[in-house]
Amino acid sequence: MKKLLQIFILARDRAALLEETLDSILVQEYSEFEIEIVVSDNSETDVVKNLLCEYSLINNKVKYIRRYPTLRADLHFQAIIDECSADYLVMFHDDDIMHPNYVRTMLPILIDNNIVALGCNAYLFSSKLLNNLRKMHNFQSLKIFDNHKDFLECYLVGNGGIAPYPGYMYKTEFIKKTKASTLYYGDVNNLSNLLNLGSIGVVPDALMYYRIHSGNSSRHENILDRKKLLNYMFSKGIDPSSTPVFLSKYLYYLTWIRQQGSFFLNIYKWRYRIVTKFLLFKSIKVLLTSYFWTTILKKLKIKKY
Repeated sequence: MKKLLQIFILARDRAALLEETLDSILVQEYSEFEIEIVVSDNSETDVVKNLLCEYSLINNKVKYIRRYPTLRADLHFQAIIDECSADYLVMFHDDDIMHPNYVRTMLPILIDNNIVALGCNAYLFSSKLLNNLRKMHNFQSLKIFDNHKDFLECYLVGNGGIAPYPGYMYKTEFIKKTKASTLYYGDVNNLSNLLNLGSIGVVPDALMYYRIHSGNSSRHENILDRKKLLNYMFSKGIDPSSTPVFLSKYLYYLTWIRQQGSFFLNIYKWRYRIVTKFLLFKSIKVLLTSYFWTTILKKLKIKKY
């Protein structure tokens, strides 16, 4: 009897994008495994449900679960983990696209190595899959993380980049022993908590296409939640006074300021004034930091197609 891989697609009111995602997953194959695709619909409307009704007339390989009432993000992840009945699990997003070689590349590595989860590289794109797409990280070979500090450092400026959360594949027996984080940046906590159970691997291959759009959580900076994440990192061994932490804070604050809109409409808000002063006084320090320019050069050197 073949082992089972379940690919859950977390969907929320994005039927047009979901169709592209489904098409990319339906072509996945691995001779030694049965692949089950499940759409977990956490939408507030019926657009995804209507799409799946039409889709099932053409292809009956996709299972459908409606979450009603809708679930908070962490509860949605937890529901999928609890419901997974396969040996291996992927929790993909409805706005991304899976590379045709994703399953056949990821599964053998996850099986053959003493790791609990495996991430991959990704191509960044906005609306169309064009040539010369930039990758998310610059690892040159399979990287194995066996401690929190080394893993969490990848989320700071200049440390190689990260593997996108929806691209991870898990050994179900381990992820079922964890609980989804309630924090805004909970994906980092979820992966870090897995390190309590075993090592995490990241392959250099770009095996998915990560779509950049206004709905990405990374494009909506929340200073208080970001502070909670940094404090979590500090508790796991990250040095609060390190240059990567300083540059990361600068980038977070800069992103947040840009999201606030007009300077004149916000200047009387105390948090806006504090962040503005920090950016003004620290800008020169950033420009004089050799680490900053080294990081820029690394980004420019990340290989493309």
